[in-house]
Amino acid sequence: MSLDDLRDQILSNFNEESVKVNQRLLVDKVLARYSSEYVVYRELMQNSDDAKSSCVQIVFETANNKVTRILFKNNGFAFRLEDWNRLKTIAEGNPDEQKIGAFGVGFYSLFSFCENPFVSSGGQGMAFYWRENQLFTKQGPIEDKDKGWTTFLMDTRVPIELPDVEEFARFLANSLVFTVNLRDISVYFNDAMPIQLSKKMQEPKFMNITSEYDVFSPQKLFHLTSVDVRDVQLDVKYQSEKSSIFFRIASGNLDVKVSDAFSVEMERIVKKKPPNKTIIQMIFTGFDEHNSSSKNVSPVFKDLFSYPSQGRLYIGFSTQQTTGCCSHLAARVIPTMERESIDLANKTLAEYNGEMLCLAGTLCRILYEDEMDQMKRIYNKINSVTKEEDIKSIRELLEKRAAHALAHFTFNPSTPNEQVGKIKELQFFNCLKEKLSILSTNGVLPISDVRIPNPEMVGFIKIIPLVPEIILEQCDSFFKKAKNTMKLIIELTPQDVLYELKNRTLSEDEMVKLLKWWISYKTKENNRTVDKKVTKSKKPMYAITVDPTVEFMRLARIGDRPLNTFRYFLNPGIIPPNVNVPDEVFPFTISKNLEIQDLKKWLGWSELALVDWAKFIVNKPNLESDPTFAKKVHQILTKNLNNTSKDNKEIIRQLFVQKKCIPTSLGMKFPNEAYFENVNLFPSLPTIDFEKPLSVKNLMELFGVRKVVELGLIFNHLNGQGDFDHMQLLKYLASIQNDLEEEEIKILKNRPIWPKEDLTESKPNSSNSNSNGCEEMKPKQRFIARDLYIPKPLYREFGLPVISLKGRWSHNTQEGKFLILLGLQEYPKLGKILELAAPSTDSKIRSEALKYFIDNFGDKYFIDYDPAKVDVAFLPCSDPEIYAKPSECFINPECKIMEFRVIRQDLRFQVAKLGVSRNPNREKLLNRLTQDPPQDEYNAKKIFEYLASQQTHFTDSDLKMLSNFKFIPIKNETQPLASPCSCYLTTPDEILKDFFLYVNFGDIANRILLSCGVKKEPTLIDYAELLVKSSHKLWNSIGNNVDIYLSILRKIAIDFKHIGTIARKPNLVAAMKEASILVAIKKECHSTSGDNKEFNRSQLASAKDIFINDNIIYQQIFNPLTAPEENDLEFLYKMLGCKSLKKSVKETSTPKGTIRETKRSQYFKELIAERSSLFYHNYSKPEIERDEEWLKNLKVREIDYVETSYTLENINHIKKNNTSILQDEKNLWTLYITTSSNILSISQHLVKYIYKFYNWKDIAYLNMLLITPLSNLKEMGYPKQIICHTHQHHIQLHFILEYIARLSH
Repeated sequence: MSLDDLRDQILSNFNEESVKVNQRLLVDKVLARYSSEYVVYRELMQNSDDAKSSCVQIVFETANNKVTRILFKNNGFAFRLEDWNRLKTIAEGNPDEQKIGAFGVGFYSLFSFCENPFVSSGGQGMAFYWRENQLFTKQGPIEDKDKGWTTFLMDTRVPIELPDVEEFARFLANSLVFTVNLRDISVYFNDAMPIQLSKKMQEPKFMNITSEYDVFSPQKLFHLTSVDVRDVQLDVKYQSEKSSIFFRIASGNLDVKVSDAFSVEMERIVKKKPPNKTIIQMIFTGFDEHNSSSKNVSPVFKDLFSYPSQGRLYIGFSTQQTTGCCSHLAARVIPTMERESIDLANKTLAEYNGEMLCLAGTLCRILYEDEMDQMKRIYNKINSVTKEEDIKSIRELLEKRAAHALAHFTFNPSTPNEQVGKIKELQFFNCLKEKLSILSTNGVLPISDVRIPNPEMVGFIKIIPLVPEIILEQCDSFFKKAKNTMKLIIELTPQDVLYELKNRTLSEDEMVKLLKWWISYKTKENNRTVDKKVTKSKKPMYAITVDPTVEFMRLARIGDRPLNTFRYFLNPGIIPPNVNVPDEVFPFTISKNLEIQDLKKWLGWSELALVDWAKFIVNKPNLESDPTFAKKVHQILTKNLNNTSKDNKEIIRQLFVQKKCIPTSLGMKFPNEAYFENVNLFPSLPTIDFEKPLSVKNLMELFGVRKVVELGLIFNHLNGQGDFDHMQLLKYLASIQNDLEEEEIKILKNRPIWPKEDLTESKPNSSNSNSNGCEEMKPKQRFIARDLYIPKPLYREFGLPVISLKGRWSHNTQEGKFLILLGLQEYPKLGKILELAAPSTDSKIRSEALKYFIDNFGDKYFIDYDPAKVDVAFLPCSDPEIYAKPSECFINPECKIMEFRVIRQDLRFQVAKLGVSRNPNREKLLNRLTQDPPQDEYNAKKIFEYLASQQTHFTDSDLKMLSNFKFIPIKNETQPLASPCSCYLTTPDEILKDFFLYVNFGDIANRILLSCGVKKEPTLIDYAELLVKSSHKLWNSIGNNVDIYLSILRKIAIDFKHIGTIARKPNLVAAMKEASILVAIKKECHSTSGDNKEFNRSQLASAKDIFINDNIIYQQIFNPLTAPEENDLEFLYKMLGCKSLKKSVKETSTPKGTIRETKRSQYFKELIAERSSLFYHNYSKPEIERDEEWLKNLKVREIDYVETSYTLENINHIKKNNTSILQDEKNLWTLYITTSSNILSISQHLVKYIYKFYNWKDIAYLNMLLITPLSNLKEMGYPKQIICHTHQHHIQLHFILEYIARLSH
């Protein structure tokens, strides 16, 4: 049977029972959804408004300051029968579609604090009471003292606190604002009335809805038929304070038209049909109302003034849902069950509520555009206002009002449901095809015709409508969204600027601001990219098809001149603004406000260069007729001449040399006719006339104004060739030396004008004197200046030619400087002074000359002096009559031991600056040592001590060269000199003194010898080389003393093992391997008194003939030459090629007799297996040849004996053994024993196979592990886990061990 059949069977055959409901729990759970504060009063006030009440009274009765009873009264219609019936029914809402109630649970909010409420209305009363968990009512007629009032009596379940007066008053004010009928609310605390609220409303004014509006919701569920606006006043009196607020409520009247299916679904969900008509209402606080009410507003009304915050959605009363804009919205939308938010979750309710919210957005737009229309009418009347102050005041008021309106309807994300704000905002912009109106600087316009101002442009934009600054600041978030997201408006564009420029001419101040913007714009933007972006964003007011820069320069005008007619701008640092300039120069009053580099880069103008201005000004007639004008021009030119290029200077020069433009003492002159003011040699010269001649000096020089009188003219004025007064000439020439041409200076340098001091001069002769008193002068011999010296007494002593001058000589005077310029020598040149100091001159002059040279070396000779190039021997040495060049003598007297010249000692502190070295350099010392080595120990000690003092100057290559050079004297007739590398300072053993060469010249001298390669004592390499060369000689010299020889080998062994010095010399190691340098041991027996005693015989042998004694058995069998049994020595022997005896012997064993498993073999098998773990204790893995598993699998068998063959190289021995370990063809291993086998022999063979390396200690260790009782091993500290592992066999093995021990004995 199917489940349907089973269900039908139950319904047909069994009794029915009603479902029991725990009404108390049901009410409590329903009330849990009604958790907001004052929910009881909200529900009762909503019911009062539905009952067309105009007045409500709320009375709180208290005892001990706690509320014990609450009375809620309204003066609405009395309860009807259906109202009484619905009151006692849970979840059956009001079927009237015009009423708010939908879920039928609002009344039951009373049970949140009241246990048994009582309701009286119209002479009837209904009491509620509980019987266990079920709610019951009783109804009947009563004597109603308060006729005309419906009263709800609520005794509190427990005493509760009085509500906060301010919060409760604010709640009631919010509740009263959108009620349809309710006008007054009074609250009593016992007999006192702390709160009284009243609402006054004017008659509605209907608004005109133009046909351009889309008044239908998107799915046509709602139709906005009309809009009316009421002015509302709310008054409050609480705690003896009175306050009022004013606002407007706009009501949108909606026709509702839904399909039958939609109506049925709505009725299923909310238990009532959709209404045919409904209303949406909004509070819009205009600018005036906001200003009048927001000042000193009562805190009771603060929630009603939502601006600038978001408003709330009212579903009868305020909810937690915000509206997205600054207006409160009241609508009969379907709420969630708790009445705190709109239901947008259910598909049907979401469509119904969403459609109604759309028309709320339409209502917002109608209110906003109406506000804009009012402002538009006011703005249009501004033209009739005459006073500028009044116009400014009206504009400012309008801008504030417009900012308030725009901010009021700027949408932000609504909470908690963002869809509410989004739905309204979308319809706000879509319900009207025309763009949103906003107030601009040119009136109310569509937003697309207005521009967001750019701060850099506002100073020159007058025609283009802009968003006023007040609106932009207060509505910043709106314009960001309108610009970036909605693309409704753009910022001012360059095309707007061009439109502005096309339609008007700018003032100078505006032009400055325009150019600053243009420079900024060109700096930031690529013109082409900006044009593309602007074209895509909005259609510009002024479309252009040419290069914007070209158009800008054409349209921007100063007066009637476009910017493209200018070429230059003025730099006041070059050309003053108050002088004549070309017409192509842009007005300085504007350009002074701009950066020079911007004028060049972005406007294409260049700075008016000095040369261009010169081309312009040179054609002014005043230049040749007006000295004042000419001086001003020259001052401008000279001020900037230094910053003018050479080519431009030449252009300026060519322009002015053709003009009589130089003011002089004799009038205006051409430049080449004028002289500088200091050219006063003749009074008839036209000298320049400037207040400050020095300031125009450079310019006058450029123009060719003469500085000097021509030399030819000067010489013509003198008294004949050779007879002129050279002092008068000197004074004049010195005064004009800076003005002389280079060629003129050259002539004076090479002309013999100047006499020597020692020339014969004529004395005055009165009879031959002429009438003017001048003395006759005999002809004088004259010289070129560079052949003479200044008149200094010392130079006279030196016998040098000095110039003849009258008066005291000074090189700081003009005359002195001029003579020096012409070449007069101030001091003897380097070659001359050295010549005077050399032996060929008089000894007194020589001494004075050397002193002068040394004293004046730094000032006069240092730069030209190169000691290496001096070829004059002028320095006196310690040996009398010996003079040397600076490179041939030295300061340190100790170098004399090596036959070097030494400077005279009184000069030793002065000649270092002359290039005399303190000591010979390393090359000279090396050459002297190698060419003339010391021949005896005394001189050698002195020389070596001196060389030790110079040791830091030698390089490593120098010392290396000396290491192998024979320069050390030794007592050997055949070879008197030895090299350092073959010498030693000390010997550790007197025995070796005949094998090594020892020297000692004292501690100081030994330092240089050590650096050259002399060793303190023989090194290990020396010992190794000694053994290779003379091992047998050494062996014989020490009397075959093994200990002494082994001590040398031990040192070498330690080097091989730990240092590696010898190992890094492969040739030496190879020689050590071949030579007989190692001590070899051979066992020998010696019979004494019938006893054979074994002893070791030692001899020298090569490594290839010696074996490492790593197997005692093999050693006993073959008795070969073996290495001493020391670890270090064995390491050395192995490194030199000694072979392992163990690895060199080939061993082959064969078991003989019957192979059998006996009790004895079994005992040994168990013994080995039991103690196998102990064998590996403390052994690392690399030391193990075969692991524990191999040992446990080792078989043990008994045989008669084992025959073993031993082969070493070509020697073979066969021996009978009693123990051996062998591997069969199946790779299985067996320990073969005989009756003679003991623990020691077994240990020897086990060690051989389980360890990679072993010696007698390992054999003894294994033997101990096999024979020692486990209890003793435990006491010795062996690991407990290993000992415990073998404990189970302990008793049995103890017997075995005793048995084996007896066998061993």
